[in-house]
Amino acid sequence: MKKNHIEKEKIIDVAVDFFGEKGYAATSIRDISKALDVSIATLYYYFKNKEELLLTIIEAIGDDLLKTIQKAKEVSDDPLEGLRRMLEAHIRLTEKKKSRVKIYVEEQHNLSKKYKKIIYNQHRHIYDVYAAQLKALQEAGTIDAEPVSVTAFAMFGMVNWCYRWFRKDGALPIEEVSEKIIHLLFYGIVKPEDKTSR
Repeated sequence: MKKNHIEKEKIIDVAVDFFGEKGYAATSIRDISKALDVSIATLYYYFKNKEELLLTIIEAIGDDLLKTIQKAKEVSDDPLEGLRRMLEAHIRLTEKKKSRVKIYVEEQHNLSKKYKKIIYNQHRHIYDVYAAQLKALQEAGTIDAEPVSVTAFAMFGMVNWCYRWFRKDGALPIEEVSEKIIHLLFYGIVKPEDKTSR
């Protein structure tokens, strides 16, 4: 007999497993209810439909990311160190919550226009935190990142897609991967002596 009570967070955890492994489109509410051994009506008590469940997952990881980078930024008054800490925290979150980040990056196109607007506004807040940090570095003469938007989006692309290739059992731990990515973002791939000869 199916249970009538379940914690909302448990539903989200199971949905994350399904969406992360099978994809949103290939997962049904019935799949989730069977895995949890609850009725479909029980799931609809917490979420009006599958899309609202997806929105909840995407919005939650976006909130985590925003809070994470804001907290990291506040650790240092030095804007370059602040940016370093933001990127490091962002990369670690990507590794720690890999399935949720995958859903965040890959499944947003499944949201309706109304829900996409909510996530777009969240993206804007995340972008604004990074852009403000880059602008502070630009004004200090530390970096050449004009336009800031290109630099910010390039950072997002490099960091957010770590989940696609990073493996916990791989050759490098996340700390070393983080260090290498940040070095690449800050200094590029061409050695200093080669840069001056160009």
